Amino acid sequence: HTRPCVNACKPQAIHIDQNTEKAVIDKEKCISCGACVYRCPFGALSDKSFILDAIKLLKEEKHVYAIVAPAIASQFAYAKLGQVVTGIKQLGFYEVVEAALGADMVAYAEAKELAEKGFLTSSCCPAFVSYVHKQFPMLSENVSHNMSPMATIAKFIKGMDNEAKTIFIGPCTAKKGEAQLP
Repeated sequence: HTRPCVNACKPQAIHIDQNTEKAVIDKEKCISCGACVYRCPFGALSDKSFILDAIKLLKEEKHVYAIVAPAIASQFAYAKLGQVVTGIKQLGFYEVVEAALGADMVAYAEAKELAEKGFLTSSCCPAFVSYVHKQFPMLSENVSHNMSPMATIAKFIKGMDNEAKTIFIGPCTAKKGEAQLP
């Protein structure tokens, strides 16, 4: 019954413990892509929620920016994007910024880095970056040194507003791990 989770894991970071017959995740191989979470038919694996941290931040800080993934536009079929943004602001966010702005900033910086190096892979997806570092370490030097769009726009916002705190709103499991990095 754990086979869908194991089979979903391309880096082979999940195996079945022979003694307990339970799925075990090898953190050294896991890239936090979330494929196992979405494929597990039993809900045995779940993504870590940071909702309580977000609520606490919204209660304590005034300049909390929501950085929203472009996917948000398709998540609410019953509401227009403007309504979703208004709803997010009504939750207490100071401002709502689309992560796609960070993607534009990263694309500009990566173009410059590509011109210097001649060969480069993107750094936009933290799961992909982790996958390259863990599965193909000899190619690590070819991964862009730019941060992801989420991290890039968060840094930009904090550079413009020294009171800013940011919360990413999106479906990406790997970005949750990236947000925990220094």
